[in-house]
Amino acid sequence: WLGAKLMPAVVGTALIVLGVAHATYGGDEPAPWPDGPGLRRVVLLFGVLVLYVAVLPEAGFLPATAVFVLIIVRALGTYSWPVTAAWTVLIATASHVVFKHWLGMPLPAGPLGF
Repeated sequence: WLGAKLMPAVVGTALIVLGVAHATYGGDEPAPWPDGPGLRRVVLLFGVLVLYVAVLPEAGFLPATAVFVLIIVRALGTYSWPVTAAWTVLIATASHVVFKHWLGMPLPAGPLGF
């Protein structure tokens, strides 16, 4: 089961469980539409995600993921720069190790070779 089949199975199972939980939850009222700052965060996150997908093949997985995570953590969190940098290194490195070494997925290397 280790390899490329594991991740879709885990994500698919999680989505099914969350979908059933969401469908059976009788919430009080629908969530409100984001206000001005919330809407700006949504647009920023969508734009950063589109940019990440666009530059991933050329920049490589690790550098593109590090920049993506840095922007996301900085935009959504209230962390200091040292904490943001630590989270960025941790998440980008862990993602690289999981996808490349544990799951054996081919990742774009980019000009730096990783």
